[in-house]
Amino acid sequence: MAKKPYTEEHNPLVGYIRSKFQQSETSRIYDEKRWLTAYRNYRGLYGPEMAFRESEKSKVFVKITKTKVLASFGQIIEVLFGSGKFPIGVEPTPVPEEMAEYAHLKPQQMQQANGAAANGDLPNPYGFPGDGQQIPKGATADMLMENLAQEYRSIGLDEGPAPDSRSMPQIEPARIAAEKLQKVLHDQLEETEAIKILRHVFFEMCLLGTGILKGPFNEDKVYHNWKKDEETGAEAYIAKIKTVPKLEAVSCWYFYSDPNCTNMNDAEYVIQRHSFNGQQFADLIKRPLFREDAIK
Repeated sequence: MAKKPYTEEHNPLVGYIRSKFQQSETSRIYDEKRWLTAYRNYRGLYGPEMAFRESEKSKVFVKITKTKVLASFGQIIEVLFGSGKFPIGVEPTPVPEEMAEYAHLKPQQMQQANGAAANGDLPNPYGFPGDGQQIPKGATADMLMENLAQEYRSIGLDEGPAPDSRSMPQIEPARIAAEKLQKVLHDQLEETEAIKILRHVFFEMCLLGTGILKGPFNEDKVYHNWKKDEETGAEAYIAKIKTVPKLEAVSCWYFYSDPNCTNMNDAEYVIQRHSFNGQQFADLIKRPLFREDAIK
């Protein structure tokens, strides 16, 4: 018996999404006209409303919009990425949780620590490249704070500010944990090419008035590695799959939100339109929650 063609009766969600999509598409027609006007002004193209005389075939178009867009885009990029790093930082909260804001070392503990350092029992607090104390990829704030708390207890630090800062060294464990977390975030953002993605978002923001950044969400990334066999000496390829965060720049033309909301926190739904070719559409079969018979 032949299978019936896939229709919306298989899943009411299809009809619900389609109705919301049409509602959002109809409500933003005035925004699309404004985007088209801005795009034509940037490219130096006349719109359909421009009428020519019988003796005219074209007119000079002064592309002032392109000059202004590129100038504003260059200023934003210079301010945010002038240092070559992603403009994000992590600061400890005024009242840290599960981590002391201050910790100090008493004079008698200093003597014990100095004796341990003289015997070589106390590790170098500053570290050095290749010392094996690098932050592991994928570490979270809880992991970093837990490791710091264990290190401070092993050294003998007491929680709280030092009664006498001149004779008792004082550190800020919460701030050190925030700095380590910031290092992890910068490493993850560099792997996701966040600067390149944000440049796309800022350019569309300058051109159309709105830039949309999607994420972060998870993605399985393949790390290529070759390992040499000690016995045979042959190199074997070993692929390592790791879940990493990912960002995506979504164009305004593919973004459909709830027309009744005033900000994204009040939006009932958000729809992103994906334009796939034949091969990309067929690859959806390998992903979960897609019907193989419907795609075929």
